[in-house]
Amino acid sequence: MPDTDTHTLPPPLLPDPADEAMCARARERYSADRKSARRRRPKAHAAMPNLIIIGGLKCGTTSIHHYLGLHPEIQMSKPKELNFFVTELNWDLGLDWYASRFDERFKVRGESSPHYTNLPRYGGVAERIRTHCPDAKLLYMVRDPIKRILSHWMHATGAGYETRDMLTVLNEPETQYVNRSRYWMQLQPYLEHFDRSQIEVITQEELQSDRDTTMRKAFAYAGVDENFSSEQFDRQWEKSAAKSGDKYQLMEKLIKLPGFRSFDRNFDRLPERMRWVVEKVVHDPDKPSAPKPVLPDDLVATLKTRFAAEVPELQKFAGREFAGWNDYS
Repeated sequence: MPDTDTHTLPPPLLPDPADEAMCARARERYSADRKSARRRRPKAHAAMPNLIIIGGLKCGTTSIHHYLGLHPEIQMSKPKELNFFVTELNWDLGLDWYASRFDERFKVRGESSPHYTNLPRYGGVAERIRTHCPDAKLLYMVRDPIKRILSHWMHATGAGYETRDMLTVLNEPETQYVNRSRYWMQLQPYLEHFDRSQIEVITQEELQSDRDTTMRKAFAYAGVDENFSSEQFDRQWEKSAAKSGDKYQLMEKLIKLPGFRSFDRNFDRLPERMRWVVEKVVHDPDKPSAPKPVLPDDLVATLKTRFAAEVPELQKFAGREFAGWNDYS
């Protein structure tokens, strides 16, 4: 285990309106379940998951969630982000509600919730998962820390969560944009509560550049037939190119209206084919990647310094250097 200086937890969270708005929406998506006793009652074949994608935000969790769910031995939750083990989000819905998202008849049952690695806003998540899913395998999706920050920023501004000046915010030492990219720090609670063999790290860059090999690795880790493949692996979900587009921003405005909120809450419950039709309209996966904001050299240098102690530790833990990442040494 590395020296504690390399993974010291950040101080208490400063006010962050963009992160607060994102989290509020994550909770609001299940408001109908809170009002319905039927949705929270036990169901036949309910079971706890044994595969949990714990993040990170804007690191390809949506895509790999869909790819994993194509495998006949794997059931991935609908909706994708249950956020159950976060007390402030959906813990109040109860274990019966959570278990009803999964079917024991599948060898592997999984979910993906990037808020499971949202320190310091949400603590105690690893302990709750360990208590209720002690044998679960954890998959942590990561990407180059600075590229993740820029994608996070584009997502927040496109969704209307973020209205502040980018350079002012990113120069703050403890903004959640930075904390969400501190993967080694975010991983520490899981290292304390789970065996090393229960944690796997995959980069978004690997998923994009060599999808077949990466998915074989993910299937082998999950314990299912690793030779499974699908033509749908070519689909790329929730590309950030759409975040600044008119169609995406119109959709974000519509789903805030009372008549459209139920569509937002239930979109992930739609059949795969119908979701892909909407995905093609809103996110336009065939559109070239949108240019990311350009950061001044001094801010890039500052950000690299903030990740310099963490990236080598994460790569050492994963057993490889991550291709396509900036130099953080």
